[in-house]
Amino acid sequence: MKEAAVYQSRRLNARAQRWLIVDDEADLSALLTECLAQLGLARVQGFHSPEEALAAFAAHPASVDLVVTDRDMPGIEGLELARRMRARSPRVKVVLVSANIDGITDAQLRAAGIAAVVAKPFSLFRLEAVVRAVTCEPATDETYVAVRAA
Repeated sequence: MKEAAVYQSRRLNARAQRWLIVDDEADLSALLTECLAQLGLARVQGFHSPEEALAAFAAHPASVDLVVTDRDMPGIEGLELARRMRARSPRVKVVLVSANIDGITDAQLRAAGIAAVVAKPFSLFRLEAVVRAVTCEPATDETYVAVRAA
């Protein structure tokens, strides 16, 4: 089992959040983890295995505030991962990222408890805007959010 990458910004304060990033593409998971950690809003942990992410979440479900997950992954796909996590901690917010969002219905998103959907490819600026909107953190400059509400 590979160690998950954990990044923590120097700007964190006592009320900082904990975010999990899950994408089966290890390089993308590491990149998103590092970039989101640089915002200084959360302790960010990245996983390229949904099973490992679920195990880490299950160990301390109340400590996780946000999950950013890919939709199409081997093993547990993103909607199922969101359902399982929200069954343990309904307060956790989930952002689904996917290159294939056309086949997802609003009913499926609501059933899984998805707070927002981001279509791949996306810019880091766009992901930051969505994450800030979902976690209610104010943006640092003009941002726009393309969120398909759950």
